[in-house]
Amino acid sequence: MTTRFENGILCEVYEKAVPELVDDEGFWFRYFYRIDKAKQVEEARADLVRRAVSGEHDDENWELGSIESSLLGRA
Repeated sequence: MTTRFENGILCEVYEKAVPELVDDEGFWFRYFYRIDKAKQVEEARADLVRRAVSGEHDDENWELGSIESSLLGRA
């Protein structure tokens, strides 16, 4: 399968990983999974900033590290 990339770095990673480390489908599944998790972390950060600016907060999960860890499955 020939895949056209506009992002040179992504192209390099793809060429190194497929098919030696993972198949094409697995590569894209993992790629989009990581993108989704990164978006969730960014949304959590934005929410944290909104709550801090508004003066609204709860004492649980106030630390950003705990939010990132829970979203990325590192609890």
